[in-house]
Amino acid sequence: MSPYLSANMTAEQQLKNTYPKVLRMALGITLVIHALVFLFGPEFRPAPYQLREKAQFEAVAVPDDFNVPPPPEEEAKPEVPTDIAPSDAASAEETIASTELDVEAPPELPPAPKRAEYFNAYDEPPQVIRQVKPVYPDMARQSETEGVVVLLVGVDEFGNVIEASVIQSVPGLDQAAIDAVMKWKFKPAKQRDVPVPVRISLPIRFTLRG
Repeated sequence: MSPYLSANMTAEQQLKNTYPKVLRMALGITLVIHALVFLFGPEFRPAPYQLREKAQFEAVAVPDDFNVPPPPEEEAKPEVPTDIAPSDAASAEETIASTELDVEAPPELPPAPKRAEYFNAYDEPPQVIRQVKPVYPDMARQSETEGVVVLLVGVDEFGNVIEASVIQSVPGLDQAAIDAVMKWKFKPAKQRDVPVPVRISLPIRFTLRG
């Protein structure tokens, strides 16, 4: 057996041997301390409980000329009519609606839905599939008037031109541009694969040749 292990066992054995002696010494010291505190400590003197003094109320004499104001007068409530007398001013035909039912009459059709507004944003713009050239006005040809008329064109969801207005004007050529564009045909614009009505700007160029 190694000397290190033997030393450890000896220390453990010594602790077991001295443990009762240490315990007795600690208990004796504790008893001595309690005895000293009991003998030389300050004396406890309880203070007697004192009741609080009762509050005193003083009676105040009311003067003889003290006037109490009268209560407010109650206002009369408005009368609510409970019975309504019949009036001779209106006839029975005016007050009673007709209850006759004509089973052979055609049913009333609901009003046509309002036309959808133009879409400012769309996935696919309209494409021209039929184009009509404008007729050059004689007066504009004689005066050698040329230029570009820009139109704001409304194309519905079926590709038809339903309106056209002038954005950029060339005097003498505006109406010819409108008349031609109103005959154009478009592939309608689409938003998420659904045809929608849109407005587009369309330039129409007028040029004299030769």
